Amino acid sequence: MLIDFKDNFFGGTRSNRFRIDGNFPTGGGFTDFHIRSTTIPNISSKTLSYDYFGRKFHYPGEKEYGTWSFQAWDDIGINNIWGQLQKWHDTINNHDTNVSDLLASHYKADNWIIQHLNLNGEDSTQTPVLKEFRLHGCWPAGIQQVTLNMGNPNTLNSFNVIIVFDYLEIMNVTTRT
Repeated sequence: MLIDFKDNFFGGTRSNRFRIDGNFPTGGGFTDFHIRSTTIPNISSKTLSYDYFGRKFHYPGEKEYGTWSFQAWDDIGINNIWGQLQKWHDTINNHDTNVSDLLASHYKADNWIIQHLNLNGEDSTQTPVLKEFRLHGCWPAGIQQVTLNMGNPNTLNSFNVIIVFDYLEIMNVTTRT
């Protein structure tokens, strides 16, 4: 039994090996070190059910995508992701005037890439990217709070972002043969 496991398990994947790349439609972008944690987006299919001679038959329906979220470091430099996200969110609906710039500018971002990397990131014997997803039609539905706390003097701030997207492409999936 143990030998079967060892022969059929190739080391697994690690949750701390990932890279994210994206640009904001309002200008600027971020590098992968700004992102502290993320998830691979949820993909599901609706089920269509039909009654037929006293039985239910089930068929796959439309694809549904959940929201995608990530946790970012609260940086203060020129790549201040919190400020860039707020600027982007402001074009969707301005804080002061409650007016949108949707007609004046394109508010959705394309080609945000999520990569799940192998154990060593750049191992020459394996492909460094295990899974790759390209998100299209992204926009920030929520920029969550930044917690300020005098009791945590040696801690970097982070905050969560909730992204809505139209669809995704699965670009690369590494499988063993």
